[in-house]
Amino acid sequence: MSSNTHVVDFYSQLSKNVKSKSGAPSDIPMDQSTGKFTPGFIERIVDKEKSDTKAQAAYTERVEGRMLLLTNPFKEKKAKHGHIGNSAVLKKSGRKKITAKEKRQLKIYDIPAEAQRYELFLPLHRLWSKYIESLLGNKDVAEQMADTKQQQQVLGRLIKADMHGAKLAVERSKCPNFVGISGIVAQETKNVFKLITVNDRLVVVPKARCVFTLYLPYDVQCKIYGDQFMYRACDRASKKFKPKPTIDL
Repeated sequence: MSSNTHVVDFYSQLSKNVKSKSGAPSDIPMDQSTGKFTPGFIERIVDKEKSDTKAQAAYTERVEGRMLLLTNPFKEKKAKHGHIGNSAVLKKSGRKKITAKEKRQLKIYDIPAEAQRYELFLPLHRLWSKYIESLLGNKDVAEQMADTKQQQQVLGRLIKADMHGAKLAVERSKCPNFVGISGIVAQETKNVFKLITVNDRLVVVPKARCVFTLYLPYDVQCKIYGDQFMYRACDRASKKFKPKPTIDL
């Protein structure tokens, strides 16, 4: 090695500009050796008047020989605030919440044209038939409907049942164009039934001012008044219905 080699001082004091931006105290003298920085820092921050803990003991027990995660306590955390109904609302996970308008624009609930085929929804109808049988206690629906007491129980369960996969037919309607339309319920919303017909057509039928025929297992038919069925499936399952008169169409 050359005799002219000199040691370069890699450690220097922070500039006043950096100290002012960081918020770090500027009246603390800097140790000449970086190895003495941590013990010196512990000694300075321990309040000797209010605490009996000695700085050296605190350093030995909690700091010496350990890996510590250093954070900047002076950095301000930007809070993420949102407004109800605004697309900029953020969840705790930080992901954006999709609004109903954006769902319609993305066509999340739309059935693709290639999937609007009656045969594709037949397995769903068979699954719904088993669901209704289990909902009604795996008994003959015709016998239950013949008994007046059991009939009320059956109707009370049917009005809360999920109709996705059920076979419906429009018996009467204020709009004559809907009369006679029948098919399997592909989607149900608060105001409409979306039916897949035998001709592989998707028909949107409003519930209001319509009377439907519901086809149950064992060749049993039940009449549904759309005006009293204007609830979402999830809301209808938990709602308490009261008998009320219906003005026939």
